[in-house]
Amino acid sequence: MRAASAERLHHAYLIVGRSGVGKLDIATLLAHALLCEKSPDAAPCGDCQRCALNAAGTHPDINQLDWIDTARVISVDQIRKLTSQLTLTTTYGPYRVAIVNKAHSMTRAAANSLLKTLEEPGAGVILILLADNDAHLPVTIRSRCQRVVLPLPEKSVALDWLKEQKISSPEMALEFAHGAPLLARDRATDVDLGSISEVKSRFTDFLNRDYEPAELARITADVLGTRDALTLFLQWTTEHIKTTELSALNSRTSSNGHRSERRFLSRALERLQSALRLDNPSLKTQTVLEGVLADIRIMRVRTRAETVQ
Repeated sequence: MRAASAERLHHAYLIVGRSGVGKLDIATLLAHALLCEKSPDAAPCGDCQRCALNAAGTHPDINQLDWIDTARVISVDQIRKLTSQLTLTTTYGPYRVAIVNKAHSMTRAAANSLLKTLEEPGAGVILILLADNDAHLPVTIRSRCQRVVLPLPEKSVALDWLKEQKISSPEMALEFAHGAPLLARDRATDVDLGSISEVKSRFTDFLNRDYEPAELARITADVLGTRDALTLFLQWTTEHIKTTELSALNSRTSSNGHRSERRFLSRALERLQSALRLDNPSLKTQTVLEGVLADIRIMRVRTRAETVQ
């Protein structure tokens, strides 16, 4: 907004960050502020006619592009329609703003179609692209945008915000969303956080001592899909490694015991990473988890045997 006030606004912005950190919220707020009748150096007033149109989703000078139904891509036809709309004269002036959500999912043809508008945007046209991972965008698109990175907030800040949203089990909700607070809020109503907390406790027991893989796979598959389960297992194993290293630093474990535990956990981490890369949606979650957990159990036995030798 300072750039807009100084008439130095870039014609294209690429906002990059994990899903659930608020990219769309930031882009929408920026668009509404630019289209507000008040000075461009402040947030939208919320009282003027243009703000009323924005609130109703009927402002003619703003366009938002997203997936259509379950397409999971942004097509060339969507981009062509958008670029055609951007050639129209603004209704209220001075800007016409386009937000392309999930820009990383544009097809190659769609990205090529957008390129001409990025090169010759026209007077008053502001493009805001949102991407979870801008590495999936062609370099020709990235090079013509001003890049803005939205990092994950500090855990304490995210937890305080989730508590303000009256989310039950905010810490587990944040874990499940891998640190993204908006995703944690949105998904907290879709999952049984208490059951996931129980899965975490059982998984920690599994890492610490002998626990039946089939039973852990069963209770996990009852509440989580394959990708979510493997991702959380990875996250919890990483946390366990940090705890183990801290314990060793504080001299609470023997050197041999620490080396053995480190070797086992490293192997477990590699096995989980491999399973995540090879995720096959045609296989049942319980079947996949039973195989992975059984392999990790064998790794524990072999690592202990190596330590004894």
